[in-house]
Amino acid sequence: MGIHMIRKGDNISDVTVEPELYDEIKRKQLLDPKIQEWKEGLEKGTTSQFSIHADGSIRFDGRWCMPKDDKFKRMITAEAHCTPYSVHLGGDKLYKDLKKTFWWSGMKKEVAEFVARCLTFQRVKGEQRRPQGKIQ
Repeated sequence: MGIHMIRKGDNISDVTVEPELYDEIKRKQLLDPKIQEWKEGLEKGTTSQFSIHADGSIRFDGRWCMPKDDKFKRMITAEAHCTPYSVHLGGDKLYKDLKKTFWWSGMKKEVAEFVARCLTFQRVKGEQRRPQGKIQ
């Protein structure tokens, strides 16, 4: 996720860690024509679902509006799904986790497709189906 340490003083307690992910989202928002259209709507007062955050980013109900960059969205989805601390979440749980922070049009479908293509998830997770009938 592009985390870097920033030294502010001589003591180790003065070191802070800040992710660069949100800075990258803000940069990509400036290049996305649809997000700029929403921003103009906000300035004119015609759009109510979106808001301009104090840091200048566009948000949808408080969540980061993701620019139309499929590679970038896949990177975020992979970070949430494939890292060692995430245990390869299923589609619904992954969507609920991502939905807390991010928003893009068609998000649920894209997350479900990502999980369906994950070979590790297919091998590790068992099927959640009822038995098909009596054994004969």
